[in-house]
Amino acid sequence: MKGKNGSPAVADFVRDTQGRIDFDLMRMRRKTISIQIDGDGRVLVKAPAYVSREEILSLVLEKAPWIREKCNAAARVNRQKIRHRFAQGEPFLYLGKNYPLHVDYDTNVRRVCVSLAGDCFLIQTPVVDVKTMEAAVLLWYRENALRLMEQRVAIYAPLLGRQPSKVMVREQKSRWGSCNSKGELRFNWKLIMAPPSVVDYVAVHELCHLKEMNHSAAFWKLVETLCPEHKACRQWLKDYGALLAFDVIREDNQERSMNNGAV
Repeated sequence: MKGKNGSPAVADFVRDTQGRIDFDLMRMRRKTISIQIDGDGRVLVKAPAYVSREEILSLVLEKAPWIREKCNAAARVNRQKIRHRFAQGEPFLYLGKNYPLHVDYDTNVRRVCVSLAGDCFLIQTPVVDVKTMEAAVLLWYRENALRLMEQRVAIYAPLLGRQPSKVMVREQKSRWGSCNSKGELRFNWKLIMAPPSVVDYVAVHELCHLKEMNHSAAFWKLVETLCPEHKACRQWLKDYGALLAFDVIREDNQERSMNNGAV
């Protein structure tokens, strides 16, 4: 990890009466010190090159209660994250709801098919192969995410009086959506796992950038006219956005990962 000036992050730590806080220190071209906690609970301190280490340690100690609170919150969320083995009955997240997996092993089907069947997340597959099923599920998520975001944008765009030139879904690591000067809207495909209200908030947020390419007071007023609950939705993404993940645990024995339950 490097800062804007090319300086790599350096591991450091402080101690207080509650114990030790480890953090990565990144020297950057900036005027202030910032402390960030990522979704995995890692602490990153960004600081100007001229600020002394002692001043940085002092600030980290001052913010220690806040840092521990955020790290504990990240740990709680991570304990709730779903890590897929493609075992029968394990949950798959779709629009804020968990659907138990049902794997239908059928040599008569020509390819892996993914669908929602009632209250189940159904995978019909001719092969017991985790990588093949993972690719099919990822494709299903992305295709449905694009369809969903196109639908939500089509609902809100007329209310705003603006139309995007294009709607796309992408694998975005640090953003839920973006809007460029060409009027193209890009959305993180993992939004397909979020509650509908959160999906709508992100759609409205990016649409409003077609009128206000900033985060000014005028922008947020515009967002509020179309999404009055936008503050709650923003907070949900901050608190639980890490749950919107598609993590797969691969095992050497792939048949065991199916929990010996293919039917």
